[in-house]
Amino acid sequence: MRPIPRVGGISIAIAYTVVLAAVLISGSVWKEMLAESGPSLHLLGRLLPAVVIVFATGLLDDLRGLTPWQKVTGQIVAACWAFWAGVRPAPIAGHPELDFWLFPLSVLWLVFCANAFNLIDGLDGLASGVALLGAAGLLLAGLIHHHPALSLAIVPLLGALLGFLYYNFNPATVFLGDCGSLLIGFLLGCFGLMWNQRAATGLGPLAPLMAVAVPTADVAISIVRRFLRRQPIFYADHNHIHHRLLSLGMTQRKATLVLYGVSALAVTLAVLQTIVRPHIATMLIVLFAVGAYVGIRKLRYVEFSSARNFLFTGEFRRMLRMRICLKEYEDALSNAGNLKDCWAAVSEVCAAAGFRYVAWELDGEHFELGDEGRLIEHFPRMLIPMAADGQMIFVQNTRASASAMWIAPIVEALEEKLKTGHSLKESPADGAAVDRLPALAAVTR
Repeated sequence: MRPIPRVGGISIAIAYTVVLAAVLISGSVWKEMLAESGPSLHLLGRLLPAVVIVFATGLLDDLRGLTPWQKVTGQIVAACWAFWAGVRPAPIAGHPELDFWLFPLSVLWLVFCANAFNLIDGLDGLASGVALLGAAGLLLAGLIHHHPALSLAIVPLLGALLGFLYYNFNPATVFLGDCGSLLIGFLLGCFGLMWNQRAATGLGPLAPLMAVAVPTADVAISIVRRFLRRQPIFYADHNHIHHRLLSLGMTQRKATLVLYGVSALAVTLAVLQTIVRPHIATMLIVLFAVGAYVGIRKLRYVEFSSARNFLFTGEFRRMLRMRICLKEYEDALSNAGNLKDCWAAVSEVCAAAGFRYVAWELDGEHFELGDEGRLIEHFPRMLIPMAADGQMIFVQNTRASASAMWIAPIVEALEEKLKTGHSLKESPADGAAVDRLPALAAVTR
């Protein structure tokens, strides 16, 4: 198996820069055509340092390896430069007080786009093909709405991607690398903001978001999944959209073509919404959102099915009730002045938890809730040893009872109270602190 170059983004960067430089040098040719259609080509010249920064960041990561935060820092610096150069959303008419949001929104959008294409670069030709479709959509929208400066900025990237995809499609003979995926994502983000400067009303500003729908959805899904798992946002895994398609039995080529189809549909809708009436554009977006929801469900993400079951099957309310009752129990324990007060708090929370029987023994004191003589033999019984020859006994109502989840927090809070409650009137005479919970044992009667 021969080695495959993994810094193919260099060829895209060179091709784009050379063509763009030629366009800038011959700017007088385009002067009349661009006179009334800003932003001018001078904006692209000011943008070049930002492009170099984001490309260099990706190249360093390819060659030497960077931490996630180092990569993001480079992208933020490039995004700040782009904003200074003039790549930003159009101000909201009549609301100058909101202009301060333009800077963070611009930086966030550019960093988001760069990372979105970096994340979907997991299959041969996927990132470059989706970028090619997104660029074609923005180019078509620019031509339809007489935005020649934007069109001239996109054409070099479109040509570079078209030539590169021939070698990058499965089976690939060259890979984009981070220098390529970050670069094309950053450029498409910049083009989206340039489009936004001419489409600040209606649903037109949504066109760039729709043009990069596949990488946008992948990033959004990844963030939500990692939030639900309590994992860092930059945690690497193999559950991106293309990975899920592979897990469903698709080949790399078929999964790539499926995502091409979804991206082409999104790009088509992005262009259509800029030329149809607003209510029709809204309907198109809603239909696409519904289709995207159905498609994401087909990917069978465990995190989403678990969250849905948690929210809509009553489990969320049960967990919320448990937390409320345990907090009230802890507050009651903190105000307890003797063992009887402690037992009152224990018996109240155990009744709320639904235990069939609870008993507490400590230094000759015995408390119980329920009638042990009426217990059915097959009910599970949990014996929790405590310090100073004490113990607690919990008997659940059924073998599958959820009340077992209450036992550890109930006992731990009680142990903590006994450990710190030197003022308890019926505490051990020597006032010795009780140790923390040493073990959790289950004994079935």
